Amino acid sequence: MKQYQLLLAAILLASTACSIANPIPLTSAALDEARVAAAREDWDEAWDLLNDFDSEDLDRATLVDFHKLAGDVAWQRERITRAVRHYENYLQLRGPGEDSRKVEMRLFQAGNEMLQGEHRTLGLFSNKSRGRVTLQNLAGWSPESPLAPEALATVGEYSYENGYYKEAATDFHLLLSRYRGSEWGDLATFRLGMCGFKRALKAATNIQLIQASYHQLQNYQSLYPNGRYLDESKGALKQLASMEVGYFEYLGEYYQTVGNENAAAHYFQKAADL
Repeated sequence: MKQYQLLLAAILLASTACSIANPIPLTSAALDEARVAAAREDWDEAWDLLNDFDSEDLDRATLVDFHKLAGDVAWQRERITRAVRHYENYLQLRGPGEDSRKVEMRLFQAGNEMLQGEHRTLGLFSNKSRGRVTLQNLAGWSPESPLAPEALATVGEYSYENGYYKEAATDFHLLLSRYRGSEWGDLATFRLGMCGFKRALKAATNIQLIQASYHQLQNYQSLYPNGRYLDESKGALKQLASMEVGYFEYLGEYYQTVGNENAAAHYFQKAADL
């Protein structure tokens, strides 16, 4: 009997602990007071009310509403980094499409502004890397957005202009894999070749990179015979062709130096045939 009573007590204790650890999730009605404050544009009150919530206490549907509302309130209070976090959570949870467009536009704006050095942490530290991630997340979590291709193009251009050619190539590859037919297909195809070209300028003996970049720019000219970057591609192709000749001449000179005349003649001929 005593053992039974101890067992019953343990079960009741465990049940109580579970009920404390796993309370019934709050529903959308819990946000009503904050909604009313936001509706009358009392952003400070809405901010305070929303800060009282723990997202783990909300059911999934309410969590979608919470992140949208919290993002809107943070945006109005110019807490842009906080707004971005809530809006990204909202997109991950896939809120309604009509509301998503507004969120996407704000994320696109915030990401671009961060890349331009705005919204600094503590007013001192640049959030450029966060801006890059924000635009990537926009394209990743809302791939059907009309802003998604431009978001990837913006990130790719930022990386390219700052000399991050490998990262830029990754962004442009992703853009082409999803949105080749968009208005940004021209830029992405061209930049892929130029990313390789820029890297090859510092790697004159990397023949694979030189040749791959050459073929990519040839591919650009083939796909976009009237492309916006046709003249630039011609100049880069001319330089890459010269680099390929120089590579084989270098090999010819090396083998000539070590007395291997057959190998030297072979590579000199390859250079002459280009």
